[in-house]
Amino acid sequence: MKFSTQLNKTISQQARDLIDRGLDRHIRLAVTGLSGAGKTALLTGLLEQLLYANDSQNLPFWQVKQQQRLIGSRLVPSEHWSVARFDYEAAVAALTAEPGRWPHSTRDVSEIRLEIKYKPAGGLASKLSEQRKLTLDLIDYPGEWLLDLPMLEQSYQQWSEQQSRLMQQQPRRDIFSGWLKRLQESQHNSQDDDAALRRLAEDYRQQLQRCKTEFGLYFLQPGRHLLPGELADAPALDFFPWPQQLRLSNRWQQQLQEKYDYYQQQVIKPFYKNYFQGFNRQIILVDLLTALETGEAALSELKLAVSELMKSFQYGNNPLFRRLLAPQIDKVALVASKADHVSPDQHPAMRQLLAQLLQGSRQQLEFNQIQHQLFSVAGIAVSKPGQLNDGTKVLDGVIADQQPVRVGAPPVPDSWPNQQQWQQGFAYPRFYPAFTMAQSPLPHMRLDQLLDYMLGDKLR
Repeated sequence: MKFSTQLNKTISQQARDLIDRGLDRHIRLAVTGLSGAGKTALLTGLLEQLLYANDSQNLPFWQVKQQQRLIGSRLVPSEHWSVARFDYEAAVAALTAEPGRWPHSTRDVSEIRLEIKYKPAGGLASKLSEQRKLTLDLIDYPGEWLLDLPMLEQSYQQWSEQQSRLMQQQPRRDIFSGWLKRLQESQHNSQDDDAALRRLAEDYRQQLQRCKTEFGLYFLQPGRHLLPGELADAPALDFFPWPQQLRLSNRWQQQLQEKYDYYQQQVIKPFYKNYFQGFNRQIILVDLLTALETGEAALSELKLAVSELMKSFQYGNNPLFRRLLAPQIDKVALVASKADHVSPDQHPAMRQLLAQLLQGSRQQLEFNQIQHQLFSVAGIAVSKPGQLNDGTKVLDGVIADQQPVRVGAPPVPDSWPNQQQWQQGFAYPRFYPAFTMAQSPLPHMRLDQLLDYMLGDKLR
């Protein structure tokens, strides 16, 4: 009886969600970003501003707030009981702890749901009701798993060819040189094919980890090699791309092909189907500063990774029928994160560099007539910009030991750096949070502009 009651509640909630989507009162907003892009901080910042908007004095561009039409927001249970709730409270507790720390990075899929109550701006809606509600779902997922989505469109042969080309470029050539030798030796000498493939897959995983930790590379597949989740030690991960310069033996070809197909159909496809179908809006978060610090190879891979990733999403307009049955992403925010690590006068350069980095993807959005806009934001702003008497731009914040510091604000190139700039290198400060609960809603940079762009047309 208890199960029946819960089932009826779930079905009833799903029916209400379907009606709200048809009436344009329900948005599923995906925050898409690679590992380290700042997704958790951005989601926490968005929730802070939404929940405590009426207490904030720092939302000048969010029209529903400025027009005094915002009644309030609250967290409500999601319909997806099998999906973990985004732990907003734990993130705020970390940011306001003594000493303050950044929340843990995303390790699994999570989501959180809000209801926003507001007064219609006018027209027929204001005559039908004095107030309305907009349901907002925010979805978060590991950046490592995101990068597997392009594999859905590739055969094992195509994927291997792509990865082989990358392995021939530095620094991957040096990283994988030892693995390639061990692979060739195992192919000739191994008596136990299953054990050899398992050992080589683990070896490959270690080299991918080096690509990430030692060289800051981004386009690392399969993503579950870096963050396996429930697949830790599972045979589903015992595969790797076959280097095109080596001849693939028949006895290994079938096993590698079968493992790849299984991973593609039983791991990536359900992940895509369960979490990536049904989005209405999307924030694509890009950490330019870390890539610039790491070097040209990292920035090149960041460009490749984000461009390939954007090919995996369904973009299009959402008339009523499509909204109900097969919604597509109809508005995109392209966001340069961690804007508080440079001075405000460098934010236009961040947006220009992001525009160049995503030029091909933006052209495709324009061709499909998908609204998109560039932003530079900080979900949680941990520094304050200033200026010395001589005009020097500075940033005030705290570093890892909670010591206050003042540093010169570093520049950001507004286009792809030239060789001289790469040789000189880029360096950006590492600030840490130093807040108390009394400061809630926590400070941000331009989240009001982002909120108005993402939700403004639905709150009229």
